[in-house]
Formats: sequence, structure tokens, C-alpha cells
Amino acid sequence: MFPSYVENPSGYRFEGQDPEEKILLLLRAHPITNLNWIVAAILLFLAPFFIPGVFLLLNFNLPQVPEVFITVFLLINYLLVLTIVFEGFLHWYFNVYIVTDKNIIDVDFHSILFKNIDVAPLRNIEDTSSSMGGILNSIFHYGHVFIQTAGSSRNIDLASVPRPHHVADFILDEAHKRYGGGGNADHHPV
Repeated sequence: MFPSYVENPSGYRFEGQDPEEKILLLLRAHPITNLNWIVAAILLFLAPFFIPGVFLLLNFNLPQVPEVFITVFLLINYLLVLTIVFEGFLHWYFNVYIVTDKNIIDVDFHSILFKNIDVAPLRNIEDTSSSMGGILNSIFHYGHVFIQTAGSSRNIDLASVPRPHHVADFILDEAHKRYGGGGNADHHPV
């Protein structure tokens, strides 16, 4: 439904794409990285069901609280849950990494009002490396890919992407295939 790793995607376009530029790889952070905001939203959603029990344990008489306050609390609580879910999903969905036959594009979506786009030409790729560390990373096979570029292009960090070793190798192979030389030609992840 919302993939985090797609090779040769069809039907996808991005802002600034040249007419003949072809997307080779579309990446997002692994879906398991959404666990933080999903758990927070679930706990906040369930909180009103447990608060009366906590009040009873503390011998606080709930009928003393005006019904208007309870209604306002529930309204604010569920609006907060909606905000957490909406912002979390937008952050995950619109933070994308795109590898084309010309460039690597890193779109950092910070909020509805601000995004940052870094573009590194594929011909400037000198080396790639990948890392996976931690239990969740090993179980779900995701990690970071670091792309070292030549010249004034910024180095790019692809955070929490699926299959990081494969992605690093894919990017370096594409750079060598299309532009030859540069970097370590015998780079293959372990």
C-alpha cells in the first residue's frame, strides 16, 4: 500500500524531474520506524478509559469534576491523537530518497510549511557505505546508507532504509555503470 522500497517504480514523479529522467529506486524509512508515534497515539487514545480507574485508586471523586471539563479534556485528547497520527504519517510518507539515472534526491519533510531537498549528481558519487546496528535493525533489516560525493555536492545520509547493504551497492553500481570510475569499483557489502 505504502511501500518503503521500490525498484523501477512506475507512476511516480517528483518536483524538478527532467522529462527523460527515470526513477530507479524509491526509498522511505522502514515502516517499523513509525512504531514510536503509533504507540504514543494508541496510549493517548486509550488514556481516557483508564483515568477513571486511576482516580478511584487515588480516592478522587470523579463526579465532582464538571461534565464540561471532561468533554473538553476528551476533545483535546482526541485532537492530540489525530495530530500525532497525521504528523507522524506525513513525516514518514514525505521523507523520501530517490535514486534516478542522473541524481540522488533526499527530500526531508520537516512540516507542512518546510521541506529541504538535497540533490547529488550520480556522476559525483565516490563511495557508499551502510550500517545496521541494534536488535530492531537486525530483525527487520533496515539501517543507514552514507553516500560520499565529490566536489561541492553534499554527502547524503539515507536514514533507516530497508536493505541498506543492497541499497549502497545498488547506488555505487549505478554510478559506475553510467559514469564509470570514481570511488571503489570493487565495493560489495558483506
